[in-house]
Amino acid sequence: MFQYSGKSLFSQVNESLKVAFFAVSFIAAFVFQNPFHQAVLLAFLIALLFIARYRDFAKLFGSLIPFLLLADLSFFIFLSDTSLNLVQLTLSSNLRIFSLFAATAFFTFSTDIFALVRLMKRIHLPETLYLSIYILFRFLPELERDLYEIRSIQRIKGISPKQPVRYVKSVMIPLLFTALQKSDDIAVAYFLRQRREQ
Repeated sequence: MFQYSGKSLFSQVNESLKVAFFAVSFIAAFVFQNPFHQAVLLAFLIALLFIARYRDFAKLFGSLIPFLLLADLSFFIFLSDTSLNLVQLTLSSNLRIFSLFAATAFFTFSTDIFALVRLMKRIHLPETLYLSIYILFRFLPELERDLYEIRSIQRIKGISPKQPVRYVKSVMIPLLFTALQKSDDIAVAYFLRQRREQ
């Protein structure tokens, strides 16, 4: 879902243009308040993904739906006493999250992380910034694989999205522990590298 493909039609485009496009997409997702404008942005990003030969749409958006439904339900439970238009709020927040995920998928699918790190070194960004972006790019595909494995294991146990609260708890807790373990390993490796360079 969030993995680079050299077969993308946009993989040969200059990384600085892709970074600029990514930043503009994120800003637009937050600036647009009207659900129609957000829907147009999402349609544009999906069209770009399709042109780039991205094919994991079901994974990209399907995995978000249970979490968004839970968030929408909490909006209606906790904000029902306010004067907010909850339908517009939930629609707007859902479209915004879908747009953010689509922009991230497009960026990671069409951007080689090593070329991105070279660009960041060339413009003299601090190592902590480009190292954290590199780790994030390397970390997301692993997290995605872990999520797929955890969901498969829960399916074998008979836990499905038909039981949303139990499903979210059964998926998110193991995923959180896996992410913490991997981040701990990365932190130790970085610390040892820094010690060796001193």
